[in-house]
Amino acid sequence: MEVEISRYVGLAQNANGVVFGLDNIKKTDGIHLLLLCDTASNNLYEEICFISVSKKIPMHKMEYITLDQILNTTNCKAIGITNKHLASQIKFILDKEN
Repeated sequence: MEVEISRYVGLAQNANGVVFGLDNIKKTDGIHLLLLCDTASNNLYEEICFISVSKKIPMHKMEYITLDQILNTTNCKAIGITNKHLASQIKFILDKEN
């Protein structure tokens, strides 16, 4: 499952369909899925939850793999997927897991 998600997030990143960080997520319209790292602080979790509810964007907290591993970055705790088709595929995989 982690491999599938990594592939789709990588595709979204290559297509410039990923928004990194809370500040960028707040000011970007057209986000279709929010992904939050399990190592995120409680404050970040609450802010992402607020954005998720207020903008009606599905949110998922990653449990088995960190966003740093997926994106090959450091200290990335929250991303937004702006590519609608890739966001729906990632959401489908995450929903299938639960």
